Amino acid sequence: MKSMTGFGRAKYSDKNYDIEVEIKSLNSRFMDFKLKVPNEISFIEPEINKLICNSIKRGKVDVYLNYDIKKAPELELNEESLKTYWNIYKKAKKALKVDAELPFEKVLCEKDVIKIKRKDLENKNFVNTIVSTFNRALKEHQKMAFSEGQSMKRFLKTSISSMNSSLKFIEREFPKFKKEISEKFKYNIENTFNKKLTDDDYKRILLEVSFYIEKADVTEEIVRLKNHIDKFKERIDISSEAGKSLNFILQEMHREINTIGSKFTSTKVFDRIISIKEEIEKCREIVQNVE
Repeated sequence: MKSMTGFGRAKYSDKNYDIEVEIKSLNSRFMDFKLKVPNEISFIEPEINKLICNSIKRGKVDVYLNYDIKKAPELELNEESLKTYWNIYKKAKKALKVDAELPFEKVLCEKDVIKIKRKDLENKNFVNTIVSTFNRALKEHQKMAFSEGQSMKRFLKTSISSMNSSLKFIEREFPKFKKEISEKFKYNIENTFNKKLTDDDYKRILLEVSFYIEKADVTEEIVRLKNHIDKFKERIDISSEAGKSLNFILQEMHREINTIGSKFTSTKVFDRIISIKEEIEKCREIVQNVE
């Protein structure tokens, strides 16, 4: 089991580069991945996407990748852009009929007039260094996600154990509940009519009691709830991508315990039914963060 919450950071530094990678993730119903890298190294995005998708299946994931070149950059002049801007400035001067000096320094600052050569960034050594740094950050992120996942698994197993204990108590009490219903019917009828019941009266009472108990019978619901709990325990031990299925199973468990509570109205089991509902809600909160 793995949590959707995680954080990892890694840095690399040598005489040529400083590289930093940061990976953060939070819970989300679906995969929501955002990658922020400088434009000049956008060629690395497909490789990063692949690495993320191989390790993280669900969650809101933000990746920040930045670098700094220590050596002085190589510059090149884009003569075509320079001439274009210069001519525009001259036309503007003529249109305004002003005798001002043309701002030569301003022209040099225009976009794409002076470019920084970045072709060397696509060399194999630089790309491998970025990927290696990213993998270290991803390893730290996954370590945290798995660690939190183990804590969640322990909590869920404790919660399931509590539910099983309460369900066993409910199951033991139901036969007593059926007997109490039968005796209650008999008592109420005897006191209402103030007479000793005949065999025919008993037959009618048994018939009515059987109808009532049939409506109140929670045997099927208990069996289904047990099966859901068993499936939930199985899914807990799956290494990844268990969150959605666990949430679905909890919904089914909640439906069954609600039905049991509406049918089995004995005060003896009321606290146990409430306890199971509370544990299911606790589990649902935890499962929202399971990948």
